[in-house]
Amino acid sequence: MFFMNICTWAPEDEKEVERRRANWKWPESVKVICEFLDLQGCRVFNVIDTDEKGLIQSRAAWIDIMAFETFPVYPFGESKHLLKK
Repeated sequence: MFFMNICTWAPEDEKEVERRRANWKWPESVKVICEFLDLQGCRVFNVIDTDEKGLIQSRAAWIDIMAFETFPVYPFGESKHLLKK
């Protein structure tokens, strides 16, 4: 299933987010479709292909420093090629 995450953090946590992200890796059960950093700061957007367990694993290391808005999504238009055959 595809999920879109909007992840936000407080400006004072910016350096800590950068430090953690430098060594962090996505869980094996999570396929990253796209990931974008908001250039205005303190927010990242990603779309991942995983199950509920992978979704929980992908957020576990961040829940103390980030807020997550997570939505199940479905590709359409030009994004249809992302679907599993």
